[in-house]
Amino acid sequence: MRHVTIMKVAAAVAFLFGIALLLTPNGLMAVYGAEPMNTSGVYNSMLYGALLIGVATSNWLASALAYEGRLPIVLGTLIASLAGLAVALIRVLTIPDMPPMSWLNVIIFAAYCAAYGVLLGSGSTEGASRERAPGQVH
Repeated sequence: MRHVTIMKVAAAVAFLFGIALLLTPNGLMAVYGAEPMNTSGVYNSMLYGALLIGVATSNWLASALAYEGRLPIVLGTLIASLAGLAVALIRVLTIPDMPPMSWLNVIIFAAYCAAYGVLLGSGSTEGASRERAPGQVH
């Protein structure tokens, strides 16, 4: 899969979750089957939603850049996704009454980790592979 596709799909997912958390955090909790949050939980979820919108924008715009230009966004998204995966996995495995929909977060973060790991590892050779494609006339 091309880096543009990965980064734009990731941006769209982050944007959708960001909008939901920013505008209706308890509405998203209801979709998950979770109890409504208190005022502090709503406030922090709204802040996280705003951050996700920024991450989505950065990924969308960086998808048009060459490897060197998008590397900081790819690396930052990978690190954030690894941390998110760790938190989501620990929570679903250690809290007995976590809603089953909480596994969706584990799946999303795992997919981000896999995709951004591939982007990080394969991007530095993208220019060379285009130049040395078999059968390509120079």
